[in-house]
Amino acid sequence: MATHVLIFGRLHRLEDKAAFEAAFEQVSCTVVNNVEGILRDELIQDSSDPYAYIMLSEWQDKDAWATWQQAPIHEAQVGGMQKYWKGQGVKIFTTAFCVEPGTNKEQYRTI
Repeated sequence: MATHVLIFGRLHRLEDKAAFEAAFEQVSCTVVNNVEGILRDELIQDSSDPYAYIMLSEWQDKDAWATWQQAPIHEAQVGGMQKYWKGQGVKIFTTAFCVEPGTNKEQYRTI
């Protein structure tokens, strides 16, 4: 089953919103297209707090994420975003089941 990594954080300054989002987009495109095991990457902004974001990535498994986290290239890839924001925690979840359009109850339990 897929692993979902949620990284919670906040902007240092609201004026950096556009620069932070552009930096995330650049990092995300690089990682998604070059790192083995990542399925997708997403940036989610809190609708009631313009400073708060969640970075949500989906990986084939927890080991794929851990391998990238420990790789020397990791800091070089994500370091540019740190001047705009501060991470405040990481949560890792594994898919229990998944329902997609056209999937019936018997199918989603075996995905």
